[in-house]
Amino acid sequence: MISRKFLLRLLAAAAAVCMVPVSLAQECADEGKPAIDPSCPDRDHLMRCAAVHLDGNDNGKLDREELQGAIDGLNWLARGVLQILGSVDKMMQKCDVDGDGAISIDYDMQNNKETCLATCFKKRAFKNAFFPDCDL
Repeated sequence: MISRKFLLRLLAAAAAVCMVPVSLAQECADEGKPAIDPSCPDRDHLMRCAAVHLDGNDNGKLDREELQGAIDGLNWLARGVLQILGSVDKMMQKCDVDGDGAISIDYDMQNNKETCLATCFKKRAFKNAFFPDCDL
């Protein structure tokens, strides 16, 4: 029997390999923008994309309901990959620095670099699950 932990890691690895746009760095270099490492999304880029795609009420914060709704709208594979990031409660614990019940795209994400989306693997999983084609 395959363990759940093994299956989640396998799904994450498959998603990371299949969903990372290899040509992104070259496209940016061609446009005169700093090259982006496609294997490790930039946190600022992720936050700009999150603001557009996940912040439903445009208040500059991702509240628990917006985050849960976004997760609930994913297909089963993407939800499985996101289990690596943890539950919504775990994400809020790691990302909501000021404890106001919402992840501020400006304040919290500038002050939680060590705990929230701290690894390339987690940043890739987050981007690929919610907005794989975001080029903001």
